[in-house]
Amino acid sequence: MTLDPRHDPHRKPTFLHWIEYGALKAVAFLARHASSRFIDGISAALWCAVAPRKRRHSRADRNLATALPNLTNDERNKILNEMWDNLGRTTTEAFALSQIADDPNAVTFNFSDDVIALMQSAQPAIFVGLHAGNWEVPAIAAERFGKPLMGVYQKIINPLIDELVRSIRQRFYSGGLHAKGAETVTRIRRGLSQGYSVAIMADLRDAHGEFVPFFGQDARSTVFPALLARLHKAPIIAIRATRIGVRQFRIDAVLVPLMHDKDRNAEVRENTLRIQKQFEQWIKEDPSQWMWGHNRWDTEG
Repeated sequence: MTLDPRHDPHRKPTFLHWIEYGALKAVAFLARHASSRFIDGISAALWCAVAPRKRRHSRADRNLATALPNLTNDERNKILNEMWDNLGRTTTEAFALSQIADDPNAVTFNFSDDVIALMQSAQPAIFVGLHAGNWEVPAIAAERFGKPLMGVYQKIINPLIDELVRSIRQRFYSGGLHAKGAETVTRIRRGLSQGYSVAIMADLRDAHGEFVPFFGQDARSTVFPALLARLHKAPIIAIRATRIGVRQFRIDAVLVPLMHDKDRNAEVRENTLRIQKQFEQWIKEDPSQWMWGHNRWDTEG
């Protein structure tokens, strides 16, 4: 695997990295100490003002029109405005995860009976999440149920910010947070064997993934969760946090029904498809809470 020099862990922070880090530390301080309604609202307003002027807004609009072609222009604009509002709030909430977790009124759980049984057992599970609502919040469920958890995440280019974000999330991942990479596969497999569950964001384009239908179009999707499930005979739980108020969320979780087949490729592809079908169902329920701006369908090469 070729190492991207921007992600070299031994690379020294640049002056720009320190500037970015200082600005983010200020946001983190405000997110924890200012009125949540005020600071989250300011962040949402800034995102709503700036994001529509960026290239990603056009892509989001194009993706939304393709995935849900029956929407009118006004309906798409409303969804996209609410999406940017949600992302603005998610930005500041990311620095207040501990406060959210410690607030007994911030999170409610809507779990199927089979998921509750798994959460209360020692059986390791593979949690697959999507970038909807606030996608950091579902980790709170593992802490509440006493489920030891490992996380897989995309390393941030700025090493100072990467460490800051890791330190904020670490409380909820007793098995550690592991950046995507060749060694992480070995660590995750070892962790599953030791009784840790693993959390994986599985809704974005994976350049090395399998093409499966997503909103009626083939989209490259990660096969990692389905492969782990086969190798470790582990269940897959789809999980999301839906925003229902100011720093208030409902966490939904369902067991993904898995196919078992002698043909490994057929099994992994089918179970990857089933994960994406669950995501598609959730996104349709409230399109404004999903992040439409990514190049999910590989339309730009």
